[in-house]
Amino acid sequence: MGQRKPRYPTKGQVYIAEVSNTEALLKNLSSTGICIESTGFMEVVPKTHYSLDIIPEKESKLEKFSMEIESRWIKAKMKSSESGFAIIIPPGSPGKAVFEQYLAFLSSQSELESEDLDTAKKTE
Repeated sequence: MGQRKPRYPTKGQVYIAEVSNTEALLKNLSSTGICIESTGFMEVVPKTHYSLDIIPEKESKLEKFSMEIESRWIKAKMKSSESGFAIIIPPGSPGKAVFEQYLAFLSSQSELESEDLDTAKKTE
């Protein structure tokens, strides 16, 4: 079994074109997968391809971009749902460059948070 790619927490918004009422938040992101969560039920079918629009956090200074995803798992509760997807980005697709910039932004944010925690521990 391969090693899991680092996942970065995010607060970006997402919309799935084929699923109505999918105003949701991007919970975390890696180079190969994403997890989204919604306060409502999302009608997502496992092993199905979807078109996803991602609106990054304002501080990333990145524009909205789209990508293809494939549903892997779903956790539905009474008032919320969470879904995991594999990212499918063909080489040369328009969203690939922005996706890579977004991943780099999230990685740098994660490193900054780690440094802040380390500094806080040293000053205690």
